[in-house]
Amino acid sequence: MDTLLQIAELPATVTGLLKKMVDQRIHLDLNLNQTLTLPVMKMVANTTSLLIITFSSNMAKALMIPDIYSKLTDQADEELRNLGTFLKRFAHPIEELANMLGPFSSLLSQAAFSATKILERAEGQATNQMQNLLISQEGLQTPDEIYNNNAGMRDILDPFQLARWAFLTFLVSGMPWELKNKDDMGTKLLRAILSNGWLTNLFRDHMLNYQTTITEILKRGKDKGKAKKIAEIKKWEEVALNSAANTRKNKRLMLALLLEDYCTLFEDQQILIGPRILMILTLLAHATSEINWLVVHQNGVRKKKENESSLYTGQETITILYYLTKMRDLIKNNECIIKAYFIEALKLEDTKDVEEMLEQLDLSKEDSSLVKKVLDNIQKIELTENEDGVKVENPIHRYDMGRVITALSSQTQSSSSPMQMSPKLTRQLEIICMHIQLLQDPIKMSRRISNLSFLYFYRDTFEDYFDHLFQMPYSLSYSIAFPMICQDFTSALNRICPEEYDVLISETHGLANSFLDKMAEKTIEQIETYCNEYTLLAKDLVPSKVARIFSEREQEYKKKSETSESEIVELEDQEVKKKRRKTIVHPSTLRKNLFESKIENVTIGMKELLKAFYSRNSITIASYKFFPEAFFLEKLTDKITEKIKGFVHFPIIPSQILLNLSSYHTALLHIDPGLDISTLVKEVMYDLRANDDIVTHTYLTKYKETLFTALGSPHCYYNESMSCFMAMTPKMETQSESSLYTGQETFSHILTSPDEMEALSAIFGVEGLSWLTSQIGENITTSVAKLLHIVKDNSNLLNEPRDKDDTWKHLANIPEFILTAIDIGKKVSLVKLLDQGHENVTKNRVEYLSGVIDMMVNSEMSNLLGVPDTIEKIASAMGSKQAGIEIERNDGGSSQLLVSMVSTLLPFLANLATSRFFPTSTGTNFVLLDVHQNSLNSLADAVMYITSSSSTLDYQQLVRNALSLPLESHKNSMGAIVLAHSIISAGGKNDIPYCVFQSALFQSAMLQSSIDKKDLHSGTIVHELNSRKITKLFKK
Repeated sequence: MDTLLQIAELPATVTGLLKKMVDQRIHLDLNLNQTLTLPVMKMVANTTSLLIITFSSNMAKALMIPDIYSKLTDQADEELRNLGTFLKRFAHPIEELANMLGPFSSLLSQAAFSATKILERAEGQATNQMQNLLISQEGLQTPDEIYNNNAGMRDILDPFQLARWAFLTFLVSGMPWELKNKDDMGTKLLRAILSNGWLTNLFRDHMLNYQTTITEILKRGKDKGKAKKIAEIKKWEEVALNSAANTRKNKRLMLALLLEDYCTLFEDQQILIGPRILMILTLLAHATSEINWLVVHQNGVRKKKENESSLYTGQETITILYYLTKMRDLIKNNECIIKAYFIEALKLEDTKDVEEMLEQLDLSKEDSSLVKKVLDNIQKIELTENEDGVKVENPIHRYDMGRVITALSSQTQSSSSPMQMSPKLTRQLEIICMHIQLLQDPIKMSRRISNLSFLYFYRDTFEDYFDHLFQMPYSLSYSIAFPMICQDFTSALNRICPEEYDVLISETHGLANSFLDKMAEKTIEQIETYCNEYTLLAKDLVPSKVARIFSEREQEYKKKSETSESEIVELEDQEVKKKRRKTIVHPSTLRKNLFESKIENVTIGMKELLKAFYSRNSITIASYKFFPEAFFLEKLTDKITEKIKGFVHFPIIPSQILLNLSSYHTALLHIDPGLDISTLVKEVMYDLRANDDIVTHTYLTKYKETLFTALGSPHCYYNESMSCFMAMTPKMETQSESSLYTGQETFSHILTSPDEMEALSAIFGVEGLSWLTSQIGENITTSVAKLLHIVKDNSNLLNEPRDKDDTWKHLANIPEFILTAIDIGKKVSLVKLLDQGHENVTKNRVEYLSGVIDMMVNSEMSNLLGVPDTIEKIASAMGSKQAGIEIERNDGGSSQLLVSMVSTLLPFLANLATSRFFPTSTGTNFVLLDVHQNSLNSLADAVMYITSSSSTLDYQQLVRNALSLPLESHKNSMGAIVLAHSIISAGGKNDIPYCVFQSALFQSAMLQSSIDKKDLHSGTIVHELNSRKITKLFKK
């Protein structure tokens, strides 16, 4: 209701203002006093637009509100009666408003007619600018206010909006139009408007058809020549429809080229922005006009299908949007330079001839003093610099120039206005007015001239433009223009409609966010494709694929170097060629054109999108800042995390995971996305280790279970010299390459190699290895407790003084004891491998720090006083300690009982057929082993680990039993001596004579050599211990 009441008051308000202007004999002409004429035209046109929208069919229900209100309240006050009269009177708003403004017809029609020259000039503006594009250097440096004397301010008007203002002003001024007169101004104005389009937007997304509107008015009027006028309107409409296909698209192409070239020029020569500001604003206004024309006509009713090509979205449309925003950014980034130029121009070039021109005019004393006051204040303008930046001290009020132009636009009874008598003075004052506005806020003025807020009300079309952009890989960097344009949308708000604030700002934020999100997603897609292609190319260069080709070429080169020239010729016979064709891979066909491969094609769009994210630091929409780089960084971080998680998948071995990570990391470095990729990858890896237990623990759990399964096999041996577990055949031969992956025990050779241990450390870091070793440690702790429980069960027997060789026959759970000890020894060796691999990685990364920690841990002071807890934690994290295994150490009694039990069992172990000592493997390609068959040596490792904390242990019984073993009656006496020696030497004792130990090694080697020709016992220790023969030996 209140809104309708306010609308009803508008015609009277406009009439009152126009009456004052008529009384003061104001002359309105856009070519002379644009500062005064343009606001009047906008006022009249916007009032007309408001009335048209109010009385349109869409608002029919809203107009029923007064009647409903009066019936509900049973009131009929004066306001309601006046409102009802207004609604009835303005049923045809244009005709009724024209009747009200009839006394001002001459004033308004003259203002509308003055737009004709500007609209006609605008049609050739792009062509003229193209002709001047390659102007001389001197011409480029000449200021527009000197170079373009005839232009003045009229070129910076938006032709599309000016056409609407002029058309609506013309309609309500009574439509003074004489079709018979060729020089009739009304005919020229309508021709300029109606032959260049058929739609306009009255307000936001409310459309108005030019031809239909004026035709309906003519039909309702009493003009005798209306039939001819309607026919002429149809001709102009045909011209608009037929010419749009070529002229509009060509105009957009020229504007796109102009904006692109001048942006490049002004980026290099920022000092030219001030002198050529008039041309820059002209390009911005015309570019905005073309986008507005295209958007409105794309959303309106199509007239002819064959001319729809003029409404297609092409690359030139996207280019205009991008360079329009870029040109505005140039003005923003060089604001200080522009202001410094304007101050100089105002004091010198703009005002030097104004006083002389004023003296030639017969001005009143009041007008002369007003002008001189402005000129004096111009000389007082100063530019100062402080901590906050550059500050302009401008004593001129924004209304001062308006008063001057208004005063000079008033006609006397006997003569024209000073503005009409001196067009040069008019142009100069308009330039001064523009420079003062630019001096106050050049950014605001550039945004007002190139305001793209109308795109908010055509969001579907705007989003279609954005989607269309991704079909042009060479222009993907232009995508940043779309979230930047969203900054204009808040200018569509009005302080008298605060209820729109939240909705518009929220939707604008969502739109900008969706643009940046999609840009980031597309960039990540391109990066993903690039990295995949790069990884595939990198896999072609791994040694396993190039070794054969390299070896063949090397042999070929050696063969040529060893033969004479005559023999080389003989080598090139037909048989050699055939052989080469069979063995050497044919080179791929050489390409002929660039950008044929997938990786090259994806690089174009990827580089363009990356450029978009770093072309703008931040985008501000209603005090809320968007950081484009942050969107990309978030998506990239998520993608790197997802990719790394995809790599960490069992049964992929650690070295292969590390190779994939390295290839992916290298690919990202090659892309150079403007980020510290190495740091980003490290942060992602650390976050994955520290916070993502599902991925890391799942892989490490499967890795541990696979290793435990492999270590549980009797054919899996720990080879200390090779620092890995390796699989042997029952005949103690090495596994052939062909059977390397045939079983879990053979898989251990790969999983426990030094390279795999180091790769595991590099991938999962301290956190992963600490967790893995702690899991292994828990398993070892459980097994140690089980082992010591067996020892304690036999403690009574072990504490009795006996020297008989058959004491072991009275012990309980001997098979379980042996197998548990072997299992513990293997797992302890596995932890040693993990620590060794982690320590190697640490030394490679921080060699100096690693050396310092090693010195502190192993120094004499540390041996005397112990290692501080803080240093021990650091050492453990760096791999110099067995990180993760924190087993409760046993007292000396348990350790002594364990040694006693092994001493008692030594004759039994020496008599086992499946526990022979092998210095090397059997077969032709032997390797150094130093292991017992079925990993009996791991029993010694378990004993050494459990007793390592006990400083005082008695090994006399173990030495005595080892030296008293009969060499002929026992099957593995030499191996038992070696086993005993390893336990005793770990305790710091050398009770077994060196000659005896060496003799045992020699006899073991001789025995191995002799049994190579015989059938070696190929059974497992599990089968032997559970056999009936062994079971009978133990007495209950």
